[in-house]
Amino acid sequence: MKNIHFILFVFAWLGLNSCAKEAALPTVDEITVQAFLHAGQPLDTVTFGRVIPLDSLEAEIAPDDLLPVVKTETGESFPLYFLGETGKYGNPDLLIEGDKAYSLELDYNGQTITAETYVPTAPQNVTLTDTLIERAKITDFTDFQNQTIPDPIQVDWAGEVGAWYFVHVRNMEDDPEPVNELFSGGGGNFQRPDFLTEPSTNPFYLIDVFRDITHYGQYEVIVYRVNPEYVALYEDNTEGSGSLNEIRTNVQNGFGIFTGVNSARVFFEVKKS
Repeated sequence: MKNIHFILFVFAWLGLNSCAKEAALPTVDEITVQAFLHAGQPLDTVTFGRVIPLDSLEAEIAPDDLLPVVKTETGESFPLYFLGETGKYGNPDLLIEGDKAYSLELDYNGQTITAETYVPTAPQNVTLTDTLIERAKITDFTDFQNQTIPDPIQVDWAGEVGAWYFVHVRNMEDDPEPVNELFSGGGGNFQRPDFLTEPSTNPFYLIDVFRDITHYGQYEVIVYRVNPEYVALYEDNTEGSGSLNEIRTNVQNGFGIFTGVNSARVFFEVKKS
């Protein structure tokens, strides 16, 4: 199954929505694409949408009769099938491989929509400076007097020159216990740690344990390697465009993104001292 945490979190983080600026709307009915090809996983979710001209009387409904095809670098073709959910297509027989190129092709409204991407190799030699953190429980304001601010955890990997990476940190517990009961109201979901960094070419990231790690339990740290089209999507969004309907990255005659992703993961644990 595709890394659903990655996909959902990325789009929540980027703030993508279905509204388009008037100036960015096309003059013809066009297609949007959302596709993350994750190494080691089947291509089970590619999302298509429609962007129609402002003066059109049609409703903006994602088509369910498309015939998209994804091709491997060796020329093998995999048709994508409608999955029954609006705009969702996939083919579980296509297992994405790292260090491989893939292309998308789709005929729509008299145009051929195409996109190409390369699935990078996974980040290598991912390590943490510490895998066990001990933190004292805070149940009273006097507990702050005995708190020792923990050192940050540094995530390191063997980055390639010019390659782009980002880091996803999340607590893996179903109902994690908060370190600080004073601001949690006794519940375990207050500021549940689950965050992404921005794309960077740095081969490291510092996790601020005191500020960002607010619960006990097991943590997963995923280092993703991404392509320039992903970075372009991020930068376009942070500059205020805010919608796939307004962003052209590597999709020709359409909007959106068709990109390869690879990742590696390590773990650390936070215990009571």
